[in-house]
Amino acid sequence: MKKFILGLFCGAVLAASTTIYAADEIRAMLFPVKFQFNGESRDTGSRFAILNYDGHTYVPVRFMTENLGAGVSYDKNEGLISVVTEPKNGSEADKKVWAVMYRLERGMSQKDVKQSLGDPSFLTLIDSSRQQVWRYDIGAKAGYQFGGLNTDTDGLKKGDLEAQLFINWSAGGQIDRYDLWYVKKAADGSRHIYTYIVYPDGSTAGALYE
Repeated sequence: MKKFILGLFCGAVLAASTTIYAADEIRAMLFPVKFQFNGESRDTGSRFAILNYDGHTYVPVRFMTENLGAGVSYDKNEGLISVVTEPKNGSEADKKVWAVMYRLERGMSQKDVKQSLGDPSFLTLIDSSRQQVWRYDIGAKAGYQFGGLNTDTDGLKKGDLEAQLFINWSAGGQIDRYDLWYVKKAADGSRHIYTYIVYPDGSTAGALYE
């Protein structure tokens, strides 16, 4: 079966005319084009590469959705790409939970994360691995305080905050893994905690916690 081998991008310096190929694979050219969205120029930066194959332009889904005001997630287990728009009428907490689920991705820099979520509420190093971890307290009430890297499930249940996010960073300052704990309200007003986890291998998991 023919397919793209995007992994060939990794660890190589590629010129605009470089051909990306492997035996029995589709050959594609890096395509140095510029983009405008509603007349506003947008740079793909180093995160994205544009390909040209057989006269067609192939653009990363994430680049397009983000510049059209939406977000995207990929379920490796299901082979499913989901495109979801920001909840315009939601609270700030709802929008940040959406940003975590549909804008964050492994490999993002600390600068990119701060642009989406602001500064973390708490950060530390795991002694055994010297790995930096950030925690975000999303939708927290004024004066909210909580220490450490354990999830405040009691606070989530009581309504002291709406979500907590934990980001593990690689030695190179890129997202390695992240864990989101967030609340959904039932019709009767009860609060239920859900989890959404992105692992270092890119796989995801989500479940009802309680």
